[in-house]
Amino acid sequence: MAELRLALAHPLDAEHAPAFAADIVAEAASQGIELDYSVESLEYFDSVLESLRASGVTVEQVAEVLLGIGAYLGEVISRVDGGSWVSSAGTTLEKTAPLPIVLALSSGAYVDAASQPFVALRDGTTLVDFYRSI
Repeated sequence: MAELRLALAHPLDAEHAPAFAADIVAEAASQGIELDYSVESLEYFDSVLESLRASGVTVEQVAEVLLGIGAYLGEVISRVDGGSWVSSAGTTLEKTAPLPIVLALSSGAYVDAASQPFVALRDGTTLVDFYRSI
């Protein structure tokens, strides 16, 4: 992923990852959409990503939104399956994760949930399929 300049409301670190998810939940709530951090709620974001893809937007145009969606995905994983946000430094994903945060699963594995919406927008994959693959 090319380096993006993001206008973020919080520092991009493990401590603040849940805040990015909370921000996107609040934005959805302001539009009458209730998100409950369930696996099923990921389908909403899959439809958002499909709409964005169909509209032809670039990653650069929606990077902050994609980061919020990625944080939400990570929060779903951590709440349903157990895990916590950590810095990618010193992990098995240190050289491949494009963002400085990854999710440490209770199994000891690491997943790059935060950047998955960027991949999904580009490749047409889904967040639900990513969740099922971990």
